[in-house]
Amino acid sequence: MNELLMAPAQHRWPRKGFFKRLAWTAAGSCALGGLYAWHFDRRWLRIERRTMPLPGLGEGFDGAKLAHLSDLHCSPIVLERYLRRCVELVNSLEVDFVAITGDFITGRVPYAKRIGRVLAHLSPRVATLACLGNHDYGILHPRGLGAVRGLADRLSEYLSHADVFVMMNEPRQFRRGDSVLQFVGVEDLWTPRYDPYLAFELADTSLPTIALCHNPDAADELIRHGAHWVLSGHTHGTPINQNAVRNALVPSQCRAYSAGHYRLEGGDLYVNRGLGYGRRVNINARPEITLFTLQSA
Repeated sequence: MNELLMAPAQHRWPRKGFFKRLAWTAAGSCALGGLYAWHFDRRWLRIERRTMPLPGLGEGFDGAKLAHLSDLHCSPIVLERYLRRCVELVNSLEVDFVAITGDFITGRVPYAKRIGRVLAHLSPRVATLACLGNHDYGILHPRGLGAVRGLADRLSEYLSHADVFVMMNEPRQFRRGDSVLQFVGVEDLWTPRYDPYLAFELADTSLPTIALCHNPDAADELIRHGAHWVLSGHTHGTPINQNAVRNALVPSQCRAYSAGHYRLEGGDLYVNRGLGYGRRVNINARPEITLFTLQSA
């Protein structure tokens, strides 16, 4: 059963800077959530409770809780105080891990600093792990459009200071007694840094493995490399092929992977609907926190 949290009311812009406001409104309508022709309350936050069966999961991590977040989009559209309330809610769930699958910001370095300040308040028992998304390299960055030099590195630095471990094509292992759990983080699919071969080179594929990758297009490939589960975001819960404008801004090949759980050959994919409350197309695409309970398969 879903739990709901009301986000704060929309920010009231001052009269000055009309064209800047217009540009951000367009970004919120198109890149962040899709165009639509009617208004509805888009401020509900859902908590989606799921189980995550993992082969070989040891007793030490059986029953552990993992909160999956994605697409925070800290920006003039998604306000810092709203994201702080979301962090408070995650902390109230008393999770062992937090996994964040990219698009922390839509903006430049000041927003990287802000999201680091917000996420520093996360308090999982074990760790917060993350990968980057396409917007973390530039304001509108599908396939290189609008890249900002050095933005991803600065963002990763601020996140590191907030105890968020950003995995850049690398694994990370955690042990409880005789039990070991492995996470593998992959760079964004649309950047030259995307390298699943490097990410899994040092991984132990005999371990229960959760891969983090912003774009669900990569899921089948990551499962072939040894991931049992892939956690992604990117779609905001909306079918990618909804309209021509969205296709141009957010191109994708795996149009079937829009939201929720998918059983794939050799593993599982979960596509988070995103936390940012940019315009949403339907009630099934409300902003989401996914709460997984890990289980031995």
